Amino acid sequence: MMNFLLLAFLGAALFAPPILLSRYEGRMAWRSRYLLSALPVAYTWAGWKLGIVAYDFFGCQGGMKNIHACLTGGTDLTPLVGYGFFLMIPCIFVATPLSLWLLLNTGAKQIGAWHQRNFPTNDPKES
Repeated sequence: MMNFLLLAFLGAALFAPPILLSRYEGRMAWRSRYLLSALPVAYTWAGWKLGIVAYDFFGCQGGMKNIHACLTGGTDLTPLVGYGFFLMIPCIFVATPLSLWLLLNTGAKQIGAWHQRNFPTNDPKES
């Protein structure tokens, strides 16, 4: 159940921003567009780094003798640490290129909107 929930969060972090930006882009403020564009890389990078910190802090090095150190308050943290290390793969190969593309696209659209607002054209064909 935990694995399904974590993978659903990953899927939402990777697929929701492009869908929301393509459908509701005109209704969003620029700040929310940029935050939504950076969400995939922020989620995967933060999860990856959290997995590294939990691995060191909780002593989840594995093995039969060290498995007891990965329990906190009766909860086994091994799946969360494993998921944090798994997030390295989507971070490098999927989320970073996706976020870069979304950020560049959003920046280009903002520059275009700024240029259109400051330098309006009086061409009758564009009306």
